[in-house]
Amino acid sequence: MDKALKRTGKELPLFCPHCSSQKIVRNGRHHLGKLQFYCNTCHKYFYEDPAKGYPPTSIPFPVIAYLLYSRQKVPEFSNMRKFRKFVNHWLQHLNISDQEVSRQKLHHWIKNYEQYLDRVITFPEARDYCNRRLSKLAKPLPEHKPIPYGRALKILEHKFGKAYCVKLIRTDEIFFKELVDIISKHGVFSWEMNNLKLLSGGYER
Repeated sequence: MDKALKRTGKELPLFCPHCSSQKIVRNGRHHLGKLQFYCNTCHKYFYEDPAKGYPPTSIPFPVIAYLLYSRQKVPEFSNMRKFRKFVNHWLQHLNISDQEVSRQKLHHWIKNYEQYLDRVITFPEARDYCNRRLSKLAKPLPEHKPIPYGRALKILEHKFGKAYCVKLIRTDEIFFKELVDIISKHGVFSWEMNNLKLLSGGYER
């Protein structure tokens, strides 16, 4: 087999159309002159061009990217149980799927997509896609009663610590603002709100 397909920083990633893996190599040509490819992950041959740009996924890739970007930035999402809870909450909130995503599927996303996210889609692009999808829902899903921005910020500081918030503001202010905003508007940590009593002047556990 030839060497793996060369990719420069300016080129979009290439994916196997069967399993979305990037581990594809050229394998000669069809008798009609078409390039043949081989996938080292699913061990399948194919003649069609590899998928470019977004990898082929059943869930819209910008949504997956949004979730993976969140995993990179939110400390507790290193815990797979909590990350899976977050993922399934958002997939229902965006009216994408009522079926829960398995741990195996999450590991597949992390292993195959996380390392090159910024080459395919930026966080603002993924965020805007999710916002557009929410705005187009015929019957918007019920949201938590909006939390004032200042109290949402206090919830974030209480949950992750002031040091985390200061660091995130310095390293990724866009994501920090998004995180406070979605806590305020959409109740992103809604599965925890049953243990969090919001009061007129603050909150308590």
